[in-house]
Amino acid sequence: MKAKKTLFCLVLSVLLVCLYSCTTGQYMTMGRNENAEVLGTVNAEFTISGSFRYRNVINTQAYIHLLAEAQKVYEGNIDVRDISWAIGGGDSANNNYQYTATGKVIRK
Repeated sequence: MKAKKTLFCLVLSVLLVCLYSCTTGQYMTMGRNENAEVLGTVNAEFTISGSFRYRNVINTQAYIHLLAEAQKVYEGNIDVRDISWAIGGGDSANNNYQYTATGKVIRK
């Protein structure tokens, strides 16, 4: 009986870690030595469909959508750093998941 409880706790712990790993993330964090002018912040929402909810796909989509929003507001040679994203909801029946992202706009 004790072995079953231990196995259950182990499986539950692994499952929770796996689920949490795709609910929030950070990408392209600014280094301490990076001397960039921060112009402001931008926010974006995007949907990822299908089974492509891998961290690198989410990171890339967050960056693409945030850079597009930044280019609507700021001119010149800009980039987006310190990106944070989180899952906002989902439609598991259709395998569509909504994400929100925030990032700092910097001048290169």
